[in-house]
Amino acid sequence: MVAALVSLAATAQTAGGTEPDGQMLPNMEYCSKGMVPDYTTQQITRFDQTGAIAHVVRQGNKFYVQDPISHYRVGVWMEGELSADGTQVVFHLPQVFTTEKNVTYYLNRMVQSGQSLRFDATQNDLVFSYADGVLTQTDGGYLSITNAAGRTTSYVEYDISIRPVGQSVILPPADAEHRTYMVSYESDGAPLTKTIDVAFSGSEVYIANPTGAKDSWIHGTIDGDRILCPNGQFLGADESLGFYVYMKAAEGSIEIINIPGFGDFPVNNIKLTDDEAIVFNYNAADGTFATDQLFLVNASAEKLADKHYDFGKAAFTPYQEVAATPADPEVVSCSGIIDEYGFGLFAINMPATDTQGNYINQENMYYNVYMDDKILQSPAGETDIPYNYTDGYYIRVSGMSHTYLYTTPITQRIGVQVFYRVGDVVNSSQLVWYDVNSADGVSPALAQQPAGRVEYFDVSGRRLDAATARGLVVRRTTLADGTRRVEKVCLKP
Repeated sequence: MVAALVSLAATAQTAGGTEPDGQMLPNMEYCSKGMVPDYTTQQITRFDQTGAIAHVVRQGNKFYVQDPISHYRVGVWMEGELSADGTQVVFHLPQVFTTEKNVTYYLNRMVQSGQSLRFDATQNDLVFSYADGVLTQTDGGYLSITNAAGRTTSYVEYDISIRPVGQSVILPPADAEHRTYMVSYESDGAPLTKTIDVAFSGSEVYIANPTGAKDSWIHGTIDGDRILCPNGQFLGADESLGFYVYMKAAEGSIEIINIPGFGDFPVNNIKLTDDEAIVFNYNAADGTFATDQLFLVNASAEKLADKHYDFGKAAFTPYQEVAATPADPEVVSCSGIIDEYGFGLFAINMPATDTQGNYINQENMYYNVYMDDKILQSPAGETDIPYNYTDGYYIRVSGMSHTYLYTTPITQRIGVQVFYRVGDVVNSSQLVWYDVNSADGVSPALAQQPAGRVEYFDVSGRRLDAATARGLVVRRTTLADGTRRVEKVCLKP
C-alpha cells in the first residue's frame, strides 16, 4: 500500500486551476453516465446525463477540459494531447485534482474488477476519438476521483462524449427597446421578486432568463392581449445550474413540509406538460403581463431534470426604483440547541414588501441579525447580509423564509432589522425582537399587556382585511407599549 501511494503521487501531473491560453471551443456539452454518492441516504445515485456545460480549450495539439467530473466542480482543468494523425485525444492519468484538509485527490482511470472498481497503473490513459469536433471516449474505462492509494471516492463517470450542443439561442435585435421590469413569482413554494430586463421589437418580446443567466432569453410574440412563448425553447447555457437549459411548461406544485426542529422543506410534485406555449395575459396600456401557467428553466429538453428552477404565477410589471421602507420582519421560531445534534435552528420571515404591502426589489435588501447582543456574521463574513444570501447550510433561504443554524446557545433574545438601499438612501424596518424563553416569542410580562392593534397578512407579507381574512395567515398583534407579537394562524370561514 505504501508503494502505491508513493508511485501515484510521483507520477501524477498537476491539473491546473487557471484557464489555459488557447481557443475556447464554443457551445460544447458534456454527456456521460456515472455514479455519485448521496450522503443523505448513504446510497450511490446513478445518472445518464446530457447537456452539462463543457468548457474545452484547445492550444495547438493540447486539449484542456474543465471539471471532467461534472458532479464535482472545483474549476480544475484536465490536460490531454491530440495524436499525430489528429484522430485521438489522450489524457494521461493520474492528474492531481484538488487538495482538501491536507489530503490530495487525483483524477484517475479505473477498471472494473467484479462488482467494484480498481486502479490499474498499466492502463491509465483516458482515450477519446476526435472527429468533426466531437470527443468520444473509446477506452472503456471509468474516470474517477481517488485518494493517493487509488481508492475511488465514488464520483465516477464513463461513456463520456464532449460535443457541440447544436442549437443557438434567440437574442434581441440590436435596435430592440429595453425596459426594466419587476417579476413576482412563486418558486419552491415561496414568493420571490426580482428585477429583470425585457426587450420589445415590434410584436416580438424578449424576456431575460429569470435565473440571471448571461445571454439567455425567453422569446415570445404579442398576439392581441396575449404573449405566446413557445414551449421547449432553447435558452442556452446557465452557469448557475451548470447545464444548457430550456423553457418547459409544467404543472403541479412544490409542497412545503415542516420537520419539527428543522423548519420548512420543499417537496417536488411537478411534472412536464405538452402545452404548445406558455401564454401570458398582456395589457398593452400599462405594459404588464402575467400567467397562471407554471414554467421551468429546465436542464433537459425531454424530461424533468434534477437541475431546474420553477416559476409559478409569474407577473411582470414595469419597474421604477423608489426608496421604499421595508415591512417589519418576524422571528417565527427558535429550537434551542438540540442535544442529539449539537446545534439549533431559528427561522425568520422577511417579506419582500414595503409597509404598504407592495413588492420591492430583493436585490436592494439586506438585514442584520442579533443573537442576544452579538450581531451575526454570515459564513462570508458579512454583518449586512444580502436578502437572498445562502450558503446552503448555516443560512438557508426559501422565499421570505430564512433559516439559521447556530451552535452557541442563545440565552435571551433574537433580533432582526431589514434595510432597503436605493442610491444613498437607506430605509429600515423596525428592529424586531424575539424572546427565546417564551413559547410565542413574547415575554410573559409583555404578553399581559392589552393589545392595541391586530393586523393580518398573507404569507407574502401583503396586508389583508381583518373582516375577510381566511386560511393560513400571519397575525400581528401590537401591544399597548408598542411591542409586537407575530404568529401564524389558520382562520376558518
